Amino acid sequence: MNYVEWLRVRNCLRCVLVVLAILVALGAILRIAVNRYMSSEAWVAHMAMAHDAKETQTTLPDGTKRLIIVDPGDQTRIVVDDHGYAGRHIVITEPSSRAHQEHDHVNVGSLRVTSTQHAGVTTTVIDTNGAVPMLYYMALADLVALIVATVLAAPLAREIDGHLEIALAKPCSRARYALGVVGADVAGILAASVLTVIAFYLCQLLFESPRLDFSGVNMRAVAMGVAMPLAWYAMLCAATTWLHRSWVAVLAFAWPAVALVGILTLIPTASPVALFVHDVAWGLSRLVPLSYVQMAKPDDAGGLSYAGDHFGLRLALEAVFFLVYGALAVWQWQRVEA
Repeated sequence: MNYVEWLRVRNCLRCVLVVLAILVALGAILRIAVNRYMSSEAWVAHMAMAHDAKETQTTLPDGTKRLIIVDPGDQTRIVVDDHGYAGRHIVITEPSSRAHQEHDHVNVGSLRVTSTQHAGVTTTVIDTNGAVPMLYYMALADLVALIVATVLAAPLAREIDGHLEIALAKPCSRARYALGVVGADVAGILAASVLTVIAFYLCQLLFESPRLDFSGVNMRAVAMGVAMPLAWYAMLCAATTWLHRSWVAVLAFAWPAVALVGILTLIPTASPVALFVHDVAWGLSRLVPLSYVQMAKPDDAGGLSYAGDHFGLRLALEAVFFLVYGALAVWQWQRVEA
């Protein structure tokens, strides 16, 4: 009975695959274009800029290529251990007066930078192929999943629009049919997330051997990355089912409306009117699943964490939204007569 919805899911995933394939192809082109800049010679050209710098290249017993650059004039020593696809381990020792003091720890993707000071000397350790937090992958996957959820979020409204008698055909009940099409869309949203993670993993594989970090906040990001797009889909599914005569407009203006509500929650409450608008917008924003997504920030240890986190509550609310909005959509679907 839900064969048509599976066709919609298939067509949507086909478009997602085309876009992701183009991105992977662009990544391959970029890899070929910057290939000469990623060699050991390029590292030497960038770091050994002083005329009196001395370079020494050796091969360690385990096959690691080591490059040592010593600049007596600047009192700087750079040791680069090239592990191939496992990345580079770089140790820079220099006077603290010349070192950059902005951050002691930097964690960007697979790049890890740690600086320590002792007796006027700063030692900076750079690892170019650390474990990439899964949180970054899920941020990209969530974006694609939300787009797919928006595209698919009117299955019942489409059935109401002009051909309800097909949905009434026995032996499938209306509730069973609704659960079937919602299940098909949920499978499509999850598949889009998985395809996005695979595509960006392939893009990173073009430059280095990726290692994903699932510890700490990353598993929370995976759980929220699954629940939040589904809750968003259920909200739009309920809205389009109740407003089935204008479901196209609901999907078209969903994102602008949510953005407007978010902006109104930020207005200053200097006057009674502004306070009223702020309170109304804040109340409406509590009904939007996107409001419960929290961005992780770097902590003092160089990792990622959530400030004032109530993850269990936020995840539970996303699950409640999915169930409640989904139930409202199915209920309205059962109430509509041919």
